[in-house]
Amino acid sequence: MRCLWTFALVCFAAAPAWAGGGAFPRPEIREWSLGNGLGVIYVPLHRAPVVTVQVWYHAGSKDERRDRRGSAHMFEHIMFKGTRHVPPEEHARHVDRVGGDVNAFTSQDVTAFHDTVPRQYLDFMMQLEAERMQHLLFLPKTIDTERDVVKEEIRMRENNPVAKAFKRFLELVFTRHPYAWDPGGRIEDLEQTRPADLEAFYKAYYQPGNAYLVVVGDVEEEEVRASAERWFGSIPRAGEPPRPARDAQEPEQLAMRREASEPGQVGVIIGGFRLPAARSADMIPLKVLASVLSDGESSRLYRRVVRQDKVGVFAGMFLEELEDPGVLLMFGVHLKPEQAPALEAAILAEAARLQKAKVSPAELEKAKNQLASQLVRSLDQVAGIAFQIGASKILRGDAKAWLDDYDRILAVSADDVQRVAKTYLRKESLTLVTVPPMAGGAP
Repeated sequence: MRCLWTFALVCFAAAPAWAGGGAFPRPEIREWSLGNGLGVIYVPLHRAPVVTVQVWYHAGSKDERRDRRGSAHMFEHIMFKGTRHVPPEEHARHVDRVGGDVNAFTSQDVTAFHDTVPRQYLDFMMQLEAERMQHLLFLPKTIDTERDVVKEEIRMRENNPVAKAFKRFLELVFTRHPYAWDPGGRIEDLEQTRPADLEAFYKAYYQPGNAYLVVVGDVEEEEVRASAERWFGSIPRAGEPPRPARDAQEPEQLAMRREASEPGQVGVIIGGFRLPAARSADMIPLKVLASVLSDGESSRLYRRVVRQDKVGVFAGMFLEELEDPGVLLMFGVHLKPEQAPALEAAILAEAARLQKAKVSPAELEKAKNQLASQLVRSLDQVAGIAFQIGASKILRGDAKAWLDDYDRILAVSADDVQRVAKTYLRKESLTLVTVPPMAGGAP
């Protein structure tokens, strides 16, 4: 990942002008496609002289071969390592020279690259992104170097007992689906990955028919259309890329799964329930449920584990929103081996309590307000708006689906929260991995 932040530029991109009105500031989203299949999504925002150019490739770790795990992660690196006309690292340096910021990320479902710059550099950013969509170099020496970098990142995780436990947790939750491995990759696969393997992955997935160009900022639609056509329009469209996850759908989990991992400096309990796909209407009430359980020190899990029962030093929850069915992750941290049973019981009891009794009006209002304000705050910057659009397009199949989330959050009832708790927080669908603390507890 490349991080060249320019604080002033990012702050200057705040407080945009909005189309629409009402309580939630809905940006005006315009979409079209080029002849080669590239989807273009544009939002005009004219309060600050800034534009973000993002390219979202529908290619993540779930699209990798099982014997080439880490390929998508490799591309997060090598897309900065030189093209036919741009020397290694010069993409990031070009953005830095004009006072912009550049970054990238890889997830299970997507690999995205984004550049935020002063508005007059729109065409230049389009040129740079189009260049690495069609002219990436696969130099063995460069690939060997980046492979070593990625392998070292993996080793750092594997030396951490909690990270190793989470890796095993994913393997237990997903017995068939490629969500069984995280986007970081596997050393044994990377060692077998040759330049030809990466080039084949690039040609299949890093092509206009499998990508979305998202542009948000102080530019006109005519500029975006002309620049997109100028730089991306001539790139050939490839065929439909392979989708290995389609033939590896996860069967229903019918019994609880659990396993103990090696000891760590602190004890950790990792638990998870299977969730529906991101496009499911249940995701909004599930987010409210997660907020009730884990947002802040007044949340149910923190109060129960840390303040009331005093069986741990932290407890929380993370909702993994994915294109295919994901997981609701719960975790607790403790220091003494004897605390583990009580900590596990407390976490599971709070999940069960949501099934038996409705949340209070005060808890419900707090959770909905927190989620609604988080959504609004994410739109303070042009890059944040583009992120919402790109994620919505790939995970939910609709660039505008997220526009209704604000109203849907506020419409969630206590009955909705109890219903999704009963549907998804079933003990037979639970997976648990425990990391005991070393003898004597943490120092």
